[in-house]
Amino acid sequence: MKRLLFFSMLLCSISISESTFAVEPFYDLLPIDSEITLLPWEKVDEVIPRKAIFTMIDVESGASFQVQRRAGSKHADIQPLTKEDTRVLKGIYEEWSWKRRAVIVLYEGRTIAASMNGMPHGAGALDNGFNGHFCLHFLNSTTHKTPTPDPAHHLMIMKASGQLDHFLMNQTPDELVDSLMLAINNTDTSILKKTLSKNITKTDLKALSRLSFTKWKVTKSTEKTFAQLIHTNVEVYIKDAGVITTTVEITAKKNPITNRWELEIPNLLTIANH
Repeated sequence: MKRLLFFSMLLCSISISESTFAVEPFYDLLPIDSEITLLPWEKVDEVIPRKAIFTMIDVESGASFQVQRRAGSKHADIQPLTKEDTRVLKGIYEEWSWKRRAVIVLYEGRTIAASMNGMPHGAGALDNGFNGHFCLHFLNSTTHKTPTPDPAHHLMIMKASGQLDHFLMNQTPDELVDSLMLAINNTDTSILKKTLSKNITKTDLKALSRLSFTKWKVTKSTEKTFAQLIHTNVEVYIKDAGVITTTVEITAKKNPITNRWELEIPNLLTIANH
């Protein structure tokens, strides 16, 4: 498995047609362009044609592998290029999964923010030990079933592009609850920590990894100065315990220094540690 340096904070420089983020000087050591581009799907569809071969980097682990675009009109259907690339992808996920992960796409000098899942499905055409294809999403791409972008993929694209902090800072408390749920569902510790007001222990992180929210809806928000109490109906699968439906209270507080909302989740931790 090839490993690249872990992506840390990116500095923002925005152009009119494409949003790009300049990287810190030490990124010159990486075999990639000095900008990560937030490129809309309609442009990606033109830039990366079917049968194109390109490199993908998993942002969280730094692992890289090659893929080929095979199909897809609303997003890219891709396959690992070789059995070794399949092995790398499996190592990233540990087990095949629909969970979304932030990735960087490298193709002909471009460095593009994207989001992948890790579940083989549908048809496949390469001798790569991968039973089918998997999905790669870019800005504004959609799934086969929905006319609007998948929120979890969008969150990961923001992470890959370096816009995550800006994205979360501009969310309302209710929207931040959505990001919290998506972070838990996709076991993304770095995003989860950015939504919370307090440091979270390894024990609590492990407990939260038992949760998978299938439905949630904010039903009531009680506003106070610099705080909101958010009542959220949830349907959640708890590993080794099954599905429950309940209402949780999440407190959102405005950080006076950063001026961003942050969440407190004692109710969720109680459920996770049940």
